[in-house]
Order: sequence, then structure tokens, then C-alpha cells
Amino acid sequence: MTQINLPFQIGQIVEVKSFIRGYRGAWFRCKILDISNEKGELRYKFKYLDFPDEPLDNALVFETPKGGTESQLMLRPKYPPLYLESEYLNLQSDNVEPLVVVHDSWKVGDLVDWLRDDIYWSGEIVEMRGRRACQIELLPKPEGEGDSYQGLCKNLRPRLDWSVEDGWKVPCTADGKKCAKIVTSKKEDGGIGDECETAKEQTKKTTKQVEGNEGLRLNIMESDGIEAAVLDIEELIVRIDWFKGILKPDVGEGAKCSWKYEDYRPSSSGI
Repeated sequence: MTQINLPFQIGQIVEVKSFIRGYRGAWFRCKILDISNEKGELRYKFKYLDFPDEPLDNALVFETPKGGTESQLMLRPKYPPLYLESEYLNLQSDNVEPLVVVHDSWKVGDLVDWLRDDIYWSGEIVEMRGRRACQIELLPKPEGEGDSYQGLCKNLRPRLDWSVEDGWKVPCTADGKKCAKIVTSKKEDGGIGDECETAKEQTKKTTKQVEGNEGLRLNIMESDGIEAAVLDIEELIVRIDWFKGILKPDVGEGAKCSWKYEDYRPSSSGI
């Protein structure tokens, strides 16, 4: 996984995830004290804000959980301001920074972070116990502890994903639902939609993004390492495959196509 173009700075307040046994899948509030590159590995030195007696942690930015297969980004910006939908509707000022707006009531299947002992634990609501309490199942091992606990609804927040490319996103449940939305402007807000984007909607959004690009930004513009060049090649292959799919005509079942896509190969004549 690439370790370039990360937007974090010394002194910034962030959330840091742990894969240490007993704390797997948990998020801690931290402050970045130093950034270093040791033997080609990017490390951030953190101070735990809610545990001042804990020693400083010089942690890897990318880690793979024990027993897992994929490296993951272990830190993200601090969680955006959170509003209930009823509170957000009465919000007067138009926001610039992202906000999280959640339904006024939780339900089974919602993906959440649960606050316990000043730590947020990622999981899912598996049972409601009245309006004020619920049963929460933590992420399964190796990314979480996999245990089940009873917690208060007031200590819940929507689980979010964050990436350098896309920023904050609300993950979908197994049945394609989501319990919250990310809002950057009330003027462009269309309300909380329970359904996640269909494949067609995602394709339209991707097409607009490609049309709006002024140029292709390459990793080798930021780094001259071999890893950056390999990533650029992989990204270009994905783009070519995507454009092939766009160029392929939708002629319907049983119809014959009068043309086909062919890769361009330059002439060997030197013309």
C-alpha cells in the first residue's frame, strides 16, 4: 500500500486504530508528536489524549492484523461533528467541514462505534433492548475482538470509513442500508437515504469525475521510488479496463455488434 500523500501533520488530533490483542478494532483519540521513516516504514509518534499516563506510541501507519491478509491505514482525522437528524434540521449556519447526520433512532443491523472506557469499539447492533439500550457485536477476529456486549444507545455513533481519496464514507450494511449520511453543505443536502448507491449511480458519478479531471495525477510526481511507478502502472491498467467497458456498446441480447475494440499498437515502419 502506498505511503505517500497522507494529509497528517505534527500537532494534529487524529484517531488511531489498534490491532493489539484485547483492543483490536478500537479507535483512540491521539495527537501526532512526530513523523519518521524508519527503514522504509512510515511511523507516527502518538500521545494518547484520554490516557495521559500511557507511554508514547511510535506506531506504523500501515499494519496488517495478525492472521489477516490486507494492510490497513491505522489513523484518520478526528471524527466529524455528529448530529441527530432532528438537531440537524434546526441547524442555522451552512457548514463547510463534513458533518455526520444520523437517524433519531437506532435499529438492528446499524454499523456503529460504541464508546466504552474512553475508547470507541467498532461493531454492529444485533438486538435492541428498549429505546435506550442494545446488544452490540464487535468486529470479528482478526480485525476486532468478536465479543458481544450490552451498551447504551447514547454511547453510539455511526461507524465511518475514511480514505485519502474519498474522505469520510458511511459503510453499507449486508442488506445495502446505512444509518447516517455525510453532509458538507445544507444547500446540497438531499436528506438521509437508507439505500446505498446502485452500480448504475456509481458509474455515473465515476464518469463525471473522469470528465472533470484536468489531468492525470501520478504517484511518481510525489516520489521517485519503484513502488510509486508500479502503483501508477496498476492504476493505468484499471483505467484502461474501465474505458473498455464504457466503449463496449450495449446492443442487447441476441444482437450482433458491427465493431469491436482493439488495442492500438504503433506501426513498426517508423511513420
